[in-house]
Parts: sequence; C-alpha cells; structure tokens
Amino acid sequence: MRVLFVCRANAGRSQIAEAYYNALTGTKDAASAGLDLGNSVMGEDPTVPEMVVTVMKEEGLDVSHNRRDALTEAMVAAVDRVIVITDYPLPEYLASSPKLEIWEGIPDAVRTPIEFHRQVRDMVKRKVEDMVAAGR
Repeated sequence: MRVLFVCRANAGRSQIAEAYYNALTGTKDAASAGLDLGNSVMGEDPTVPEMVVTVMKEEGLDVSHNRRDALTEAMVAAVDRVIVITDYPLPEYLASSPKLEIWEGIPDAVRTPIEFHRQVRDMVKRKVEDMVAAGR
C-alpha cells in the first residue's frame, strides 16, 4: 500500500512516520509532505531539522538525506492512503478525499527540547506500528 504522511512543514512528524513505515514494511511505499513549508520555522530550507535527524538516529533510522516537500494534488492521487498528522487547514482536494485519515493528538515538536522530540517520535512510532500490524 502506498501511503503519504502529511504534517504542516514536513519537518518532523511526517518524516518520522515515513521512515518508520518504510522500515517496518521493508518497502519504500511511504512518502511525506507538508502543507505549508514557506511559513514554517524552517522556511524554504529543504533539509530535515537536526533534532529530528538525531532522535531518528537513536532508533537506527537515518533521515539526514531526506528533503522536505510541499504537498501537491498529484501526490495525493499517486497513493492509496493519506495520513494527516496536524490540525493545520487542509486544501479542499485533500479534505474531501476518501483516502484521508487524520491522526489527532500528536503535537508539533518545533522549538521544543530533545526530550519532547523523543516523546513525539514515540507517539508516531506507536501509530505506525499499529497501522502496519493491522495491515492497513
């Protein structure tokens, strides 16, 4: 199953989810994107924040070469499922998509200490593990 994980800036939660999904399934079937890269703390910088790279390396996953991508309608069309991990407003083509699933309660870790990044990482990991275990 091809899955697209979406958060606000494609700098944390969606990158983490993509890495776990691909590692747990042994595929490259997951991708990630952000809803509003330009207005995020990272601005137009395409790199994944160092704090995210660090907490994922602790798990044996290297996201240092990942790049942040802005969500497009074509990305949504190319996948079987779209998981949104933010309460940021969605574009109409995504909000009305039957592929949409929203994961609530996973906060954005931007501008927080590494301990909070680890908590968010672990929350995302549990959700991805449950998703993979359920075969969906």
